[in-house]
Amino acid sequence: MPTKVNVVLIASGGGTDADAIMAAYVNKFIPNIYLRALISTKEGAGCLEKAANWNIQGIVVNRKKVRSEEEFNHLLADHLKELKCELVFLVGCIVKIYPIAGIAIYNIHPAEPNNFGGQGMYGLKVHERVIANVEDLINRGKKKITDDFFTYPTVHEAIIEYDSGAPLLQASIKIPQRIIIARLADQISLAQAAEYLQKYVLPYEWLMLPLAVRMAAQKIIDEN
Repeated sequence: MPTKVNVVLIASGGGTDADAIMAAYVNKFIPNIYLRALISTKEGAGCLEKAANWNIQGIVVNRKKVRSEEEFNHLLADHLKELKCELVFLVGCIVKIYPIAGIAIYNIHPAEPNNFGGQGMYGLKVHERVIANVEDLINRGKKKITDDFFTYPTVHEAIIEYDSGAPLLQASIKIPQRIIIARLADQISLAQAAEYLQKYVLPYEWLMLPLAVRMAAQKIIDEN
């Protein structure tokens, strides 16, 4: 029975989420995996530098260098098969990744995927929608400004439909009331409120991700 799972991370930007996983792996918090590589969908992305800092192999599969999404995914699948990958984590990956037979794929979404997910919903756009929803509830009298509001970063299976896979791990994070008050008083813009919320939520994502990788790998081990 295998006791370790081959894992690959896929990112497109600075790689802060990937960094949390790589740090945990190097510090032996995820003992049931081999972290084979980080694949960046962009040349020169910060995630590659972070991988190098942890002595993790960095690979570029540049989306801009291929003609289509389909061609990119074929090329990506070839790399994953060469790496004998069994588990992929999408950590700040903004390119659509197709399902691959024999490989489990998971994504981190910064809020509850059913209500705040879908095509084009990533990064600050998600947090803007969360804040706008809070504003709407208060303005329609459904909630009071003094009520507690929560956002739910979620690790879920990545399937062909955006943000529709089964959840693996979800956290309940109370939205700081100061953000809501400042926004309703028109002291900050919606974009600024989203930036503040993102900065507040990200450290929770960094705590969730290593555990999610460990859980997903254990599922594969148990199923085998």
